[in-house]
Amino acid sequence: MSNVSGISILTSRLKTLIGQKEAPEENRLVRDSGRAEALASAISMLESILKPKDVVYATWSRLCGSPDPARRWLLWKELVTLLGSGRVLSTTSEADAILEESSDNIRERSNLSDGSRYCFWLGYNLNRMLVLPSVDDNDTRKACIQMLERALTLGHVDQTIEATFEGMLSGTRDLGSYLNFTKILKASTKKVVVYSLLRISAKIHMNTSSDGAARDVESPIPIGGIAALLNRLSKDDEDLVKLLIEWLSNDGIVQDLRMRRATIAALAEDLDTLKSTVTETLRTFGDKLYIKHAPVLHQEGMTENLLLLIGYAHRKIPAHVAEIARSSPYLNAISNRLAASSHRVSVLGMYLGTAMSRLVDPPERRMNFGSEEMTSAQGQRYLSLTGLRDPLGSIDDLWHKEVKSELSVRPAKKPTAKENKSKEGSGKPSTGSKIISIEEVDDGSESENEDLPMYAKPDSDPSDSDEDPTVIERNKPTAPVYIDDLISGLRDTENYDRHLLALTHASPLIRRKATFGTEVTDNCEDIASILTGLGDKWNIENFQELRLQGMIAVLIAQPLEMGQWFSRTYFNGDYSIQQRATVLTTLGLGARELAGYGKGDMALTKSNPQHNSKDTASFPSKQLPPKLHALYAPERPALPDIPGAKAVNTASRTLEQSILQPMALQAADALSGPNALKVRTFSSRMEVEKRRTKPIPNALAKVVADGFFFPLTGRWGMHIQG
Repeated sequence: MSNVSGISILTSRLKTLIGQKEAPEENRLVRDSGRAEALASAISMLESILKPKDVVYATWSRLCGSPDPARRWLLWKELVTLLGSGRVLSTTSEADAILEESSDNIRERSNLSDGSRYCFWLGYNLNRMLVLPSVDDNDTRKACIQMLERALTLGHVDQTIEATFEGMLSGTRDLGSYLNFTKILKASTKKVVVYSLLRISAKIHMNTSSDGAARDVESPIPIGGIAALLNRLSKDDEDLVKLLIEWLSNDGIVQDLRMRRATIAALAEDLDTLKSTVTETLRTFGDKLYIKHAPVLHQEGMTENLLLLIGYAHRKIPAHVAEIARSSPYLNAISNRLAASSHRVSVLGMYLGTAMSRLVDPPERRMNFGSEEMTSAQGQRYLSLTGLRDPLGSIDDLWHKEVKSELSVRPAKKPTAKENKSKEGSGKPSTGSKIISIEEVDDGSESENEDLPMYAKPDSDPSDSDEDPTVIERNKPTAPVYIDDLISGLRDTENYDRHLLALTHASPLIRRKATFGTEVTDNCEDIASILTGLGDKWNIENFQELRLQGMIAVLIAQPLEMGQWFSRTYFNGDYSIQQRATVLTTLGLGARELAGYGKGDMALTKSNPQHNSKDTASFPSKQLPPKLHALYAPERPALPDIPGAKAVNTASRTLEQSILQPMALQAADALSGPNALKVRTFSSRMEVEKRRTKPIPNALAKVVADGFFFPLTGRWGMHIQG
């Protein structure tokens, strides 16, 4: 059974037993117990066959003894399908799941059903095929590549690669088989293998986690050993060199700096490779799209890589670095960095410019930005990268198994009660920190600083009460002053505070700006379009009322043009029913406000007469300076702050107009004599005509007709006919 046919038969048997789950319901208990025993027996037999760590090598050795090459590759292809494609893994996993459901006892899952352990086992089998000299030929490497390409699709890439290249990662001196194997890999497979090897090397030798963060474990830094290994792998392999350069610009940016130092040290051994790497990294560093859109963490890693590369290039080919310092790509990169909107991004350009100037310019001509970032600890760390040099070491510097076991993280041992007592009884002074109570002593004397003036407490900021000071937002947005600010605030739906301010101040700002300048006239359609299609992303209180007030303000500012625009939008715009209803409401309430009924409709929109209030009575530029305004336009004396004073004054004026004025007119008419003697002369008739108010043309009718009525009725008729 220890051959391809036996593995295939057992896998098919498991498939058959799993398929019995869909059988009709008859003697269920007996059937399930019998199937569980059969499944457990088949899994156990399959485990015993695949338990040896050289079963794949043994199977390939038997196949190599076949005189028929076609039959050999046919059987190997079947084995690749069973083991590499995951047929055995998926089948045993499904069988294990059925056994867990049918049994009440907790049982250990099979190694063949665990993806991580299965991939490690398969990778170790491939490792045996590579290192055994008896089968070190092209056919073996070709067969190993077929199995590896399928195994990498199982989802546990690092486990597979770590087991396959276990000898190379542990510092073995016999690298010939591994080097020959990596050179004949396909480009796509080689990329996956190289990236995985770099991650595994950082995890094993650099004590870093999978995300590139350094662990708190004291260990030697085998940068030279990893650099030697990478240099040996990339020698005479241009594809692998390109992959290492690509890794430095992509995945390697977020890795530990020590791993990138090892990679750069390996690439720096070849001068042509070093030149091309510096050129490519500098081009990416100065690209405008990269500066604008790449995360700052990536850009910081790119800066570190570039400074390290320039340091190596200056030590080996200083003339090339001097040429780069005067080249167009370098000058454009510095200019683009300094012109960036982000201060942190521009500081990275300062680091590069200062470091390059220190290398190529004399002391009196060196670049100096004079900023605090250059003298900070982080700035000095960046500037020191150009002088950092990692010599190419030996592969023997890599860890071995005994070193790895010594550096395993052990839990800290807690002191026992007996140890604590012995420590307390010993006469040695304790090196730990003590908690000393500090008491304030009041001697009752007068303060020596009583002559100092007392200042009032500063105004409290509600944001200061936050428990986490890092989340306090000091750069709070301000209310919009210009129409362009209003439009950008309405469009900025990601910033809640700015969006709310823009929505709240939309109506007052539009009404103030309506008769001043051309801001509202030039942007009225844009504002109306934004407000009509605006969504309530933040669940703002009174959102509909605020949006409706802004739309009405736009309509009042330009009634003729915007009335036609809203009518056209209602019928032809791609809006929802709720948005169309808001457009109709805007047209109706806007027309009533134009007719003079706006104050009575304020309750419908829950709005305050902000545009008629004292603070926003008119645009500030239409007022005199404060001193002249107080002189030529004195304010009326305010009513006394007495409850009901306004109501009493209103009632008195009403009584005066309704009772006293008619009586006064009647008394004056009676004193002028009888009506028969009251003859109007021609001259008096002319005086009356002069005092008569001339009729005013009804401009409202024209605006309402052309801007509201006819566009609505005309488009309604067109839609009815259509």
